[in-house]
Amino acid sequence: MDPDRSAARNPAVSGPADRPSTGRSPAPDFDSAPDAGEVDYWSFVDHFAKNAGEQRPWLDLEAAEFFMTLHRAFELIVYDIRGELEQRMSSAALRVLLVLTTVGPSTLLRVTELTGMSRAAVSALLKRLEADGLVDRSPSPEDGRSIVIQATEEGKRACDEVYRDYNARESFWYGHLDPEEAEAIKRGLSRLAASVSEARRRS
Repeated sequence: MDPDRSAARNPAVSGPADRPSTGRSPAPDFDSAPDAGEVDYWSFVDHFAKNAGEQRPWLDLEAAEFFMTLHRAFELIVYDIRGELEQRMSSAALRVLLVLTTVGPSTLLRVTELTGMSRAAVSALLKRLEADGLVDRSPSPEDGRSIVIQATEEGKRACDEVYRDYNARESFWYGHLDPEEAEAIKRGLSRLAASVSEARRRS
């Protein structure tokens, strides 16, 4: 990525004032330009790395700086993408519809597993999506005690319309990386995810 980390003040990143209220925590103030010498949301990472070692001698500084950089870069991009879409569909609703339109009819447990959301959150969201005509639920033909959820035709159309714009924004940010950088990041994150999965299986 660009080492000067200037994306935090890029006008392409919408500020929180430009976004509808969604009920979640307010977005970090990515766009406010700091005064000379003042630390902002993104430059805090460098500031932390320069000072945290003295304050916390026990700290694994390289690991802390890496994950803080990862987390904040992810937030910058995700808030930008969500800002383009929230007036039409929440990111959680899009995540659920992507699962249903990709793997087909699924149980609540399966949707929970594939979205990474809690069972309670998925259940509440599915009720709203059903009320909007985007999904329907019916007893499983194999097990009458289970409920199968599937996207309706309207749900499939809505998912594709929103995801098309979502993916265009993903493409915009992906274009800021060289193919080799993107592949290295993907490979590294995949290795981390595999390590986490293996640790959970052992615990």
